Amino acid sequence: MVIGPRLRLRRAASWGLTTGFRLGLWFLLTADGGRFNLMVGLALAVLLPRARTRLASPWLLLQSLGAVVLSIPQAYAEAVVMVVRPHRRERLTSLGSSGSQSSLVVFLEVFRITLTPLTIALGRRPDGSYLVHELGRERRP
Repeated sequence: MVIGPRLRLRRAASWGLTTGFRLGLWFLLTADGGRFNLMVGLALAVLLPRARTRLASPWLLLQSLGAVVLSIPQAYAEAVVMVVRPHRRERLTSLGSSGSQSSLVVFLEVFRITLTPLTIALGRRPDGSYLVHELGRERRP
């Protein structure tokens, strides 16, 4: 089987993003930016087995990662609001997904949902959307 240059580039970009994501998680877990820790983290990021799933497009991976990064300030703002005004109303909602079968993209989407205060992903529906438990403020009469 001959691999075209476009597929080769896509695989390399996906491999690089996955390795970078693993290395980022390593730094978050260890909280050590030293040279030795960098080498250990890089070795683990490269040597850990990779999932044998469909290859996600690098654009979709970057888009999902961007959504996670943008949700961090929103999470802090909602946490402050939650302290000032308690949320007591519960509801189940459905949240759309990208439809990707890539395990990394699914992880990033679930991470974004769970990172947001007052929400947690309960599962994925057959149509690809996520079932989300959410707390909200009580409606005033």
